[in-house]
Amino acid sequence: MFVIPSVDIKEGRVVRIFQGDPTKVILSENDPLEVSKRWLELGAKFIHIVDLDAVFGKEPQSQIISNILNLGVKATVGGGIRSFKTAEYYIKNGAWAVVVSTMIFENTRDFEKLLDKYPEKIIVALDFDENFKTATRGWKTLQKEIFEITELFDKNFKGYLFTSIFRDGTGLGISKEHFKKIADFDFGKDKIKIASGGISSESDIMFLRFLGFWGAVVGRAFYEGKINIFEI
Repeated sequence: MFVIPSVDIKEGRVVRIFQGDPTKVILSENDPLEVSKRWLELGAKFIHIVDLDAVFGKEPQSQIISNILNLGVKATVGGGIRSFKTAEYYIKNGAWAVVVSTMIFENTRDFEKLLDKYPEKIIVALDFDENFKTATRGWKTLQKEIFEITELFDKNFKGYLFTSIFRDGTGLGISKEHFKKIADFDFGKDKIKIASGGISSESDIMFLRFLGFWGAVVGRAFYEGKINIFEI
């Protein structure tokens, strides 16, 4: 299983925010490019890049993200990717995969176009609350339960990123009951599953590995030095 550092970008800086609230910044570092280089030098196999400004309708950090992709890193890129044009931009600039969420519900035409042209470059983000309701639009809009989005299950794409929004940025550890139910559910054949949200210890990582997750995206715990492994 791959353990993936998250590089969340807000106004040109790397930040961690609490439960998706851009006003609650937990930590901040200067240069996203230098932070990304540091993770690679320490042994990261993948990096997860999030454009928080694009999520909340501000000027996207596309140039900074392109500079990171130019390092040759295997990177998933997400945050405010709500059109085919934006997704294709990052794919053509070297993203290992693009992470989409709101597009699935609000721009189905572009989502289908993306599925048709770049199926192996798509990670579907299902960000869920305590009741498994899917949250979109920067976690402000609730959709149906993640287990009820049956129209996704037979489509062709790389895999899923499951984020527990009620644990993200809290450092409280994962919700084991939620991720066990996700691991046991069939979301579609031959799709990878990546976990995120509240992962705060190597025991969390081992539990997710035991459940069969392909990867885990870690933010705060990496930056605070609580997790120091990139693959198990």
